[in-house]
Parts: sequence; C-alpha cells; structure tokens
Amino acid sequence: MKNNKNIIRRDFLKGLATVPFLGYFAFAFKGNIDKEASMKINDPLKNLGIKSFDAPKEKLLPPTGTGSNRIRFGLVGHGWRGEQLLQSFGYVHPEKIDMNKKNGGYSKWVQSFFDQEDLNIEFAGVCDTFQIHVQRAVEFVRPINSKEDSKPIKIYSTYREMIASDEIDAIVIATPDHTHARIAIEAAKAGKHIYLEKPMTHSIEEAIELRDTIKSTGVIFQLGHENRQQMSFKIANELYLKGALGEVSMVQTYTNRNSLDGAWIRKRKFDHLGNPDNINWKEFLSNAPWHEFDSRRYFNWQRYSDYGTGVIGNDFSHTYDCVNQVLGLGIPETVVALGGQYYYKNHGDMPDVMNAIFSYPERGLTLTYDSTLKNGIYRQAHILGSEASMDIDRAIMLYKDGNSERYKGVDVEGSDPLYYYEPNADVDAISSATSKTYMKGGYGPTFIDGKVIDATFLHIKEWVDAIRGQGKTSCNIDAGFEEAVTFNLANIAYVNKKTVSWDKVNEKAVVG
Repeated sequence: MKNNKNIIRRDFLKGLATVPFLGYFAFAFKGNIDKEASMKINDPLKNLGIKSFDAPKEKLLPPTGTGSNRIRFGLVGHGWRGEQLLQSFGYVHPEKIDMNKKNGGYSKWVQSFFDQEDLNIEFAGVCDTFQIHVQRAVEFVRPINSKEDSKPIKIYSTYREMIASDEIDAIVIATPDHTHARIAIEAAKAGKHIYLEKPMTHSIEEAIELRDTIKSTGVIFQLGHENRQQMSFKIANELYLKGALGEVSMVQTYTNRNSLDGAWIRKRKFDHLGNPDNINWKEFLSNAPWHEFDSRRYFNWQRYSDYGTGVIGNDFSHTYDCVNQVLGLGIPETVVALGGQYYYKNHGDMPDVMNAIFSYPERGLTLTYDSTLKNGIYRQAHILGSEASMDIDRAIMLYKDGNSERYKGVDVEGSDPLYYYEPNADVDAISSATSKTYMKGGYGPTFIDGKVIDATFLHIKEWVDAIRGQGKTSCNIDAGFEEAVTFNLANIAYVNKKTVSWDKVNEKAVVG
C-alpha cells in the first residue's frame, strides 16, 4: 500500500466522481498520513456533497448513584469468552492490571478501563459448572470511575437459581453451544433481558423455539456478534446499496487456523485442575446424551457434536453475519457441504477441513465457505460484483472490474484499489496469531471518528441502551435466526453428505 498511496491520492476523487453516493467517511490510511495530505483527501468531499461520517452521539445515561436505572446483570459461564465479556462490561481481574503495569504506570489496555463510559450497570451474579471459574469471577473489580461501589458478586449454583432471583435484571450467556437455547428460553420466560454469545443455537428447532419465545415475551435480546459495530461493514453496506459493486454473483469466505488452540484442543491456565469434585458434570451435559465424566469433553467441547457446532458454527457464523450485514442475504435455499476429520482424529468428531456452498437463486449468487485447521494463512472475505470486487474484513479494498461500465473512465490499474478504507488502530495486549487474526477479521476494536473503540463494548452498550428504551439492538432475534438456520443447514448437509434445502413455509430442513 505504501507504493500505492500517491496513486490513491491522485485518482481518489476521479474514481469517487463516478460514485457520488457515500454517506460514511471515517477515512484513514494504515500508517502515518500528514495533516496536509488528509485535507487534500477530505476537503473536496464536501464539494461533492458527501458528508464526512460523524460518530454516533453518545446517549447520556442517568447518574450511577441514583440507582433508579441501574441494570444488574448475571453472567452464566465464566470461561475464556465470559472473562472477555466482563472486560468489555468494565470489569477486570486484579492480576490482569498488575500484568499491564509499565514504568510505574499502566498500559493503554488498562487505561482504556479508566476512560470507558460508565454504563450504570452492576455485575451482580455468576454461575458456572467449574467452581474455579466461579471463584475467579468474584475476584473481578471495576477500575472505572464509579460513584457507587458494586456490591459483592453473588454466586448462584445454577442458571435456574439466577434467573429466578429478583436481584438480577439481565443475563449474559457464555456457555457451550448446546446449552444456549435452553438457558435463553427459560431466562426470557422469567422476564430477563438476554445477551447471548454466538452461535445462537445448536439446532434449527431450538432457533425456532427461541425466536418465538423472545418475540412473545418482549425481552431485549442481543446476539454477541460485535462485528455489527464495525465501521467497515457499515460503509460496505452503503457501497453495495448504492450500486458500487454492480450485480453480486459470488461471495467467498474463509477460516484458516494452524494450532492446537485454534482447533479447540486446549491447555489453558486452570484446565488441569478440573475434576468431578469441582465440575458439575450433569449440569454441563444438560440435554446432551449421557457420557461418563471426561475432562477432554468438558474443556474441549467444541470438538464434539454433542455440545459444539464446529467450524461452521463457531467461525463461519461470524463471517456470515459480517456478509449478511453488507448484503442482507438471509437464509439460503440450498446448501451442500463436504469435509472431514482428517488430522485431529483422537479429539472428538468434528471436521477440521470443511467446504460449504450456500445457494441463493433468487439473488443470483452463491456464498462459499472454505475452512482448514491445518493452515494459518489469513484470507479475508471477497464479494464479487459485475462492476467491482470488494475485499472486506476490518478494512475495505474495492477493485474495479476489467469490464466495468460504471468505472470505464476511471484510470486505475487492476491491482490498485478504487477505494481503500483501513483504520489505523494501535492496540496493545494483542500478541498471539489467533488474536491478531481475530482482530483483523473485524471482531476486535473499531475505528470511529478518529478513535479506537472496543467493538464488544459498543455492542454491549447498544443492548444496555435498548433495555432502557433508547434504540434497538442491531443483532436481534431475527438476525440471529438467519444465522442459526444457515450454519445448521451446512452441518446437516455435512453429516448426511447430501444437499439440504430450506422449506421456508414449514420452517424445516429437507435432506436430499
């Protein structure tokens, strides 16, 4: 991109004149661009009638000290993801703060907690099937400025006890996939607002029941696809709606990993301490088939179809939701899927190589997904249109098609982008290859109005605001239903080795 900067600066307005429709321009190059160069890019936009993107105005919440509008949430499942969610809520374990001390001060990672908005919420309760996780959760503190100290975090023996409590207003669910629907349905019936980690459900039948329950109870529901807050997908959606891509005929998506942890074969900090005395095995199994206690099943549950949804549910669900935001694809008509458990044969029964094709004949396009857990090269999603192709993740690269009519007069080489958006985020505490890929894929911080903001925080804030009657959730139960049906169709196709169709009238999968 360094060699292309002058080309982009010279031809940016020329290309843009052919596409005078953008409403979002949180524009930034990767690397340092001087102020004068930035002005050359941005000033003429006003002359073209294109408004620079303004960050959403933050809504003023009632003072924390009043207690009148304070939301008390309980966390169900304090594993790896549960701990990450607590951090986005503004809570952190003291040892994490100590680890991020630098030269007598704190790293940017810790400082972000002091700068984070106080959402007027309280971490009021926790439950987990692993007692060590529970004990760690109650040690979390709130290092943001708050006028009211939090009460001690209450430990609940089960999620049922938690949702029955009058001391809990909303719950955050970060448990294994096979328990998502059951916990969320019971919570909704108890009148608790729900933040549910992806994937939404373990089956299509569960998705239907959960959707109907959420709609009938009226609780506020948010599915944990924080990529909904990424500016790149908002910009890409407008590019698509205004015809920048032309007719889209194909979307290509990918997941690549090449590590034991990436294949959900874990050896995390406290796993070796797990045993039948401190793990509630029966509660973990829930409605899954009975199996004698097995610590590998417990800590590596994504490897087992009894509990997890595999690469298609854990990884493709993210990518699908990103693309669904841009194109509004919905549920495909037919799906085929192939692959196998070729490498990690002694760990569960889920595939580590998988290919799936999702057909949308009414839209005239197909969506493809390729996944391998034995190669770590990063590949972003590609949206292929008749006028231009878009490479998209946290960034956007728009390339004109060689036979484009719309951009026929735009003098840009095929290897140079017609449009380029990449936020310049300097984020520390991101070290592993998996974490970097996760962030680059659009699931980490987002760049809005010149600021780097935690996307998960924005997603949680959106949910909290909606509970207070301020706005709506962007990943609501309808978006979650589309995701759940789509990836479950692929898993059904994989298991049966046959084409699977979606009967949208009767809402069921038809095999063969």
